[in-house]
Amino acid sequence: MGVLSLCEEAPSKVFGVPLSHLRKTGQMRQGLPLALTHLVGFLEKHGLSTRGLFRVGGTVLRQYELRKCFDRGGFPKMNIEDVHSSAYVLKHFLRTLPGGLIPEPFMVKLLEVFRMFRLSKRHKAVKKILDTIPEENYNILCFLTFFLSRVAAKSHANRMTTTNLSIEFGPILFHVPQGPTKLEDEEMCISFTEYMLDNLRHLLPNMYPQASATNTAEGDSVSEAGGDFTPEKCVQQVLLTETSSKPPKTGRLGRLRRRFFHFWQKFGSCYAKVEPSAAGDV
Repeated sequence: MGVLSLCEEAPSKVFGVPLSHLRKTGQMRQGLPLALTHLVGFLEKHGLSTRGLFRVGGTVLRQYELRKCFDRGGFPKMNIEDVHSSAYVLKHFLRTLPGGLIPEPFMVKLLEVFRMFRLSKRHKAVKKILDTIPEENYNILCFLTFFLSRVAAKSHANRMTTTNLSIEFGPILFHVPQGPTKLEDEEMCISFTEYMLDNLRHLLPNMYPQASATNTAEGDSVSEAGGDFTPEKCVQQVLLTETSSKPPKTGRLGRLRRRFFHFWQKFGSCYAKVEPSAAGDV
């Protein structure tokens, strides 16, 4: 049975369309594209130790099959042999995202700050700009970069250090326009991406699912899978699960904090794992 036969017949285009289209057509959950979370989940399980992850492209036919399955509204069944092809498809999703994951106006500001500020002042200035990018782009950026940090943590096996990952993802996260400085700007984007990956905890909140929780697209549920459950981890899961696919709004941090209290009862099973004294410190 071919991969296309596993997918729905009605087209639901995923690649090369704005995030707003994915939201309107039900292709988003938890503020993230379903195709992206499916690919990342597979690579998290099967690809972290694969040498040359994101550098080796896999097979052209398999890449085509995977893309077509997603565009038909399905979720392809993948095995260990699909690691490189699925990694390519993930990059293709970002590469074909209209305007890039970090839109050009924000790219210009970030690169200007990156050039001008020394490290001691750079973190604060960069974080301030990142916090203003559209909310859905911001969600994906947080999710993706913390996944890439997990890839880099296995660089002894996969050979993908933050430097190598930046070479692969810098030109994809930023879509540098054509012009006389295109090559220079792309090199700067690569350097900035490496800086961002090396300093994530200073720049972005961790919205990547912890090993102790499992998020499902159907139920958006959180279930224990071992490990210590702390209030901080519970907050991270609330942020990820309840940043739903809605049009971007302002004041995101305050709103997410309010959601934490609003959904306290909903995620009671999560907090049951926390000692009362610890929960009171949140």
